[in-house]
Amino acid sequence: MTKQKKITKMKLKHKIALFTVYFVLFIALTAMIDYYAYDIINPWIFIVLSFLGAVGATLAHAKSREKTKADELAHDLEEIL
Repeated sequence: MTKQKKITKMKLKHKIALFTVYFVLFIALTAMIDYYAYDIINPWIFIVLSFLGAVGATLAHAKSREKTKADELAHDLEEIL
């Protein structure tokens, strides 16, 4: 017998919460880089890169369908909203 995976669609609210978790993570990392760059690099570059990184991480996470700590943080964020 073959095992069938239960495929569930991720809710939009959960995807938004995941994006928020990843975006905050990327903003925090790039803020440290910007701090040590001594304002040589325009901060908008870091914001755009953080946004693109968060979009990519959210899409990869949604495609993999694996539960991670990011899902737990997103679930907590969903409860707050």
